[in-house]
Amino acid sequence: MDLFLSTFENKIDRKGRLSVPAKYRAIFERNRTPLYLYKSLTSSCLEGCGIERISQIVDAIDQMDVLSEDTLTLQTMLSSAQEMKFDNEGRVMLSDDFIQYAELEEVALFSGIGRSFEIWNPAHWRPRDAETRHNARNGKVPKLSFAGTHKQGNS
Repeated sequence: MDLFLSTFENKIDRKGRLSVPAKYRAIFERNRTPLYLYKSLTSSCLEGCGIERISQIVDAIDQMDVLSEDTLTLQTMLSSAQEMKFDNEGRVMLSDDFIQYAELEEVALFSGIGRSFEIWNPAHWRPRDAETRHNARNGKVPKLSFAGTHKQGNS
């Protein structure tokens, strides 16, 4: 399984073109899948993923009550999704709407979060990252349950 990990910073040119990190582009190229960007529901950033993740969201919506608030929320997220095309230099063209939503300026920070990634204004991401790490050091660490993991015992 391909994962989006690490953080990268890339410049946004005057035309709104943003270079996607080579490690991320390689995932899309290897899987022959397009890149989708959409507005985050919870933060002033963009989220990026491939068709597999988009399909998981659509499948989740199909299992929900059509008239529920949760369905409307996920549909709202999908309504902002755009399929992005890479140019010859590995860049994508960000719409003015995306740039304004994420308050992007001259530099964008890519934050890998597993099966997807986020694109932030670095000035907004850094304090959030620092606060999260501070909270974790002070005991606010999520409890993780690793389904399917097995402990090695003595035979």
